[in-house]
Amino acid sequence: MKKSALFTVLFFVLSVLFLPGGAMAADTIKLGLVTPMSTGDFRSGKINVQTVELAVEELNAKGGILGKKVEVVTADDEGKPAAGVIAIKRMIASEKVSAVVGLWHSSVAVAQAKVAIQSQVPIMLHYSWTDDLTAGHSDYVYRVGPFNAEIAQLALPYMKKNFKNIAIMYETNAFGTGFAKYLEKIAKAAGLTVYSIGYPQEATDLKPQLLQLKAKSPKPELLVIAAVYEATNLIPKQSYEIGLSPEMQILCSWDWPTYPAFQEILGDKGVGVTYATFESDKLKLSPLGEKFKKAYKAKYKMDPPVFALFLYDEVMILAETMERIKSSDPKDVAAGLKDTKFQGTTGLITFERKEEPGPIWNQWTGHQLFINKLTAVEGKEYKREEIYP
Repeated sequence: MKKSALFTVLFFVLSVLFLPGGAMAADTIKLGLVTPMSTGDFRSGKINVQTVELAVEELNAKGGILGKKVEVVTADDEGKPAAGVIAIKRMIASEKVSAVVGLWHSSVAVAQAKVAIQSQVPIMLHYSWTDDLTAGHSDYVYRVGPFNAEIAQLALPYMKKNFKNIAIMYETNAFGTGFAKYLEKIAKAAGLTVYSIGYPQEATDLKPQLLQLKAKSPKPELLVIAAVYEATNLIPKQSYEIGLSPEMQILCSWDWPTYPAFQEILGDKGVGVTYATFESDKLKLSPLGEKFKKAYKAKYKMDPPVFALFLYDEVMILAETMERIKSSDPKDVAAGLKDTKFQGTTGLITFERKEEPGPIWNQWTGHQLFINKLTAVEGKEYKREEIYP
């Protein structure tokens, strides 16, 4: 009887000390960071890691969250759904994280979201664009970044004003397919002729698809490229090689032409290419945004891209939520995020929830889209001008 009672007491003490929420576990609050670090868009993954580490350093310098040190647990999803699922499963099961940030490729994030929802751990998305991620109306999925339908809708007035016939080349993954499908729908409704051609994301020879576009009548005046992988730079290059461009203008669906690899591959052929971006000199940063930008540049010797601003916001929103609800338990955090009113780096962030079917669920919608054009080669960079709005 005495041994049984002693065992019961010992078991209770160990439970308090070591199980999630216990005293020993509560010494540290863990945030998960799952992002491409070795393959896929690993360059952006590196920026994601740098951003979260900088944010956590700032939080710990101020005493952490709820008086406890914040720890970043990182994992490489390799830009692949299978690897991404394994990474987030291990992180949630073994590290007991309060939330996960840094998810990147849409196809990977869709698979990872299923794990997070099943495990009841919130994820926050800063640049995963597929509508599917929030269209499921989960209480464990939040997005500060933009989404496909929003981006297509914001870009449509520029296309309608300047072109009658457009083409879309897209990767047949969650991001590319979703973006192309929605853009085609609203562009046709606006009276534009639209040609859509998909290709596998691992493709490196896109000339067959480009030759299909060259044979079209009427010829496309604008090619919209919805890509993340290797074809981002190969499609513009090969379009010039077959004589389709520069007569056919090119619009990149996000700002990869600002990356060094674009100039390395295209050189002066890149002049004239346009790209959609959420960055602009007209984008007014809040005092928090200016502070983060200064700190990021001091530490990493470059200005942070706009997606780093959104990711930084997410870490700070998680910290604010935990302080507000006095808990770092994942279920509590997920519930607390609904009431977010956070003055972020580029605006006041709240999460909209529309009951009707669609992607606006735990979604911030305060983004502004800009179209930039590369105008000349200037050393190791391109000169560019903002042509829309």
